[in-house]
Amino acid sequence: MAAARVSRATVAVGLDVAIFVAGLLAAVPFVLLGVGRAGDMDPGRLWIDVAAIALVYVMARYPLTIPHESGDIVIGFETCVLVFLLLTGGPVEAFAVWSIATAIANGTQRKAWRSRIFNVGITILCGALLVLVYTVAVGDADHLSARSLAAVMAACAVFFSVDLFVTAGTLAIEDGCRIRDMVNWSSVALGLACFVSVDTLGFLAAVLSRSDQPWTMLLLLVPVGTILVAVNSISETRLAQLRLTGLLEAATHAPDWSDDDQIERSLVLQAQRTLRHTTAELRDEPPAPHEIGAAIEVEGRPVRHLVVQHQVSGRVFDERDRAALEALTAVGVSAYNRRRLSDEMTYLARHDALTGLNNRAVFTDRLGQALENRRRGLVAVLYADLDGFKEVNDLLGHRVGDQLLSLAAQRIMGCIREQDTAARLGGDEFGILLDDLTDESQAHVIAARVLECLGDPFDTIDGQVRVRVSVGVAFNDDPRDTAEILINSADTAMYVAKARGKGRVEQFHPAMRAAELDRLELEAALRDAVRDDRITVHYQPVVDLVTGAVDGFEALARWHDPQLGQVPPDIFIAAAERIGLIRQLGRQILAKAHAGGRELAAAAGRPVSLGVNLSALQVSDDTLAEEVRLLAESFAEVQLILELTEGVMLSNDPVTVAAIEGLKSAGVRLAIDDFGVGYSSVGYLHRLPVDILKIDKLFVSELHDPRSHALVEGVVSMARAMELTVVTEGVEDWSSARSLRDLHCDLAQGFLFSRPVPLEQAKALIVAGHIDVSPMSAEVGAGAF
Repeated sequence: MAAARVSRATVAVGLDVAIFVAGLLAAVPFVLLGVGRAGDMDPGRLWIDVAAIALVYVMARYPLTIPHESGDIVIGFETCVLVFLLLTGGPVEAFAVWSIATAIANGTQRKAWRSRIFNVGITILCGALLVLVYTVAVGDADHLSARSLAAVMAACAVFFSVDLFVTAGTLAIEDGCRIRDMVNWSSVALGLACFVSVDTLGFLAAVLSRSDQPWTMLLLLVPVGTILVAVNSISETRLAQLRLTGLLEAATHAPDWSDDDQIERSLVLQAQRTLRHTTAELRDEPPAPHEIGAAIEVEGRPVRHLVVQHQVSGRVFDERDRAALEALTAVGVSAYNRRRLSDEMTYLARHDALTGLNNRAVFTDRLGQALENRRRGLVAVLYADLDGFKEVNDLLGHRVGDQLLSLAAQRIMGCIREQDTAARLGGDEFGILLDDLTDESQAHVIAARVLECLGDPFDTIDGQVRVRVSVGVAFNDDPRDTAEILINSADTAMYVAKARGKGRVEQFHPAMRAAELDRLELEAALRDAVRDDRITVHYQPVVDLVTGAVDGFEALARWHDPQLGQVPPDIFIAAAERIGLIRQLGRQILAKAHAGGRELAAAAGRPVSLGVNLSALQVSDDTLAEEVRLLAESFAEVQLILELTEGVMLSNDPVTVAAIEGLKSAGVRLAIDDFGVGYSSVGYLHRLPVDILKIDKLFVSELHDPRSHALVEGVVSMARAMELTVVTEGVEDWSSARSLRDLHCDLAQGFLFSRPVPLEQAKALIVAGHIDVSPMSAEVGAGAF
């Protein structure tokens, strides 16, 4: 194929040269003869010949152009000058002047050398044919007769046809196609008619030159100029149409450009098709002075330039060329962006956008493949869930939470092998696929590594954050296990790890399936209970250790399910936090507790303090402070005490601190619940608006231990120094009560005084007004109340 292309090109060049040589051979004798006669020529006639040469030069600049890839087919209308010379000066003089004029006009144009020599040769030869056809056709007839006009028209038609078909033929040979493929036959007739009509102006000029007023020939400059401008406009319109066609073709095919290489190749090709007779390239450097270019700026890629230069030196680009190139570049930028968007969509379809890990679909697919190819060894799934992530997210904000997930993903990737797969399965849950294991211990080694890596503090934008991780491990012990079954098994083992204290690894056993079903049953029942507002409130009195007076009550949530029975608060509160119901449940409990508090205050005939526990997730609720303010203002006889855990108080998150201060400003008191079992710090006692300190029952039960006794004594002394009220929880015997009284504890609550009771029993306690504390004076306790 390459050899065929070289052969056609060689033949086409040979034809161009042959036509040029033939034109020279035809013109030289007549030119020499005409020059020889110039001395005997009338000076006026000589000036006419010079003007004719100048007019041919000008008119040659405004041809009718039929564009083509290999070379434009150019048809000029300067032949009317040859007709005028032929009718007024004779064939020899006319052809000699024509040959000189056309050689100057075509030889000085800014075109490739092949185009120039071809145009010189073909124009001279066609001029010779015109002179020959006219001379034969007119014979001895008058040169300005009707027969002469018909001969002119016939000769011009021959000139047009030979010029058109010879030019189209040479291009067809070079392109390896047929002549009829090179010519738009629908426009040939119109082009011929225009050509012949314009050339008859030469006949009209000859008629006017023989009139009594030859100056009237100058009037022909108006129609000639108009025709040339119109022809030029038509040619420019066709070129503009070609530009638009090239841009439309690029825009149409751009969606099919599949990769960056194809986009680059297509842009270069379309640039050369749109801006004809040019070479184009994509490069890093901007265009040189003789070139034009447009920058391709795509996000994430270096700036490149689509640069175009003419194949023929000396030609210049205009603003329309620049506009077309910029439009083509815009198509390229759109193609790059479309390709980038497609790549991103493909990536996001398989990866988690936040962490960059594989997503659940990819994880499940790879696990399925691993299970199908069981000959590769043991397969394990590690299901990891961050302990305490919800608190971080709610207390420190989602920005910190998202950063924590990204950092955790990076650490997980550092714990696994190259052939393993890590994925984010949802929320703060991660999956790890371990393929081709030789024994189970390998999986436990990696699980322990994950446990250790994620246990180290994370440096976030809000300071160091510490979380732990619970990991469930499941192996493909059963050949019937599918990918989903194995993932669910590891998930079940992870929940067992959380139930057994968190921050640990548990391997799945079939017995865990029952526990998983129990958990799901519990969560479903809790959803129904919260939806139907079936969680109740019981009240436990807070007693003055010196007088036995009932100072107030703590409202405690209680749930009795028809199927599950009595569910402990630590179980269903944790479940509510896990499944996202804690805020709704918290609002229900707060409203019920306050309603009960109003009845207690009415029964007592005095204000009653009422403690209500808040989850850490409730504190971050934007509407909580306003709800508390409305309750406090609606019935001042209920003195609300909001009890918060140390984990909430320890947060340095500005949002959480602002939320705590907002609760305080709503008109309630704040208590720290279970003080001593968390990360106790005197700093937040001084910094935050705390009113009450509730010592955890763990220390009360160990008061016989000197260390616990000293600790409680120190806490009480510190609280008094800070003007805080001290409440001790979990008082179970009179000996402990007496010790606490001796340590100057203010208030206490526990089973010794009363269990949490329904509202009606709590009314009876508040009406009685006090609890008998006289047994504290005896050496041996007298039993429980």
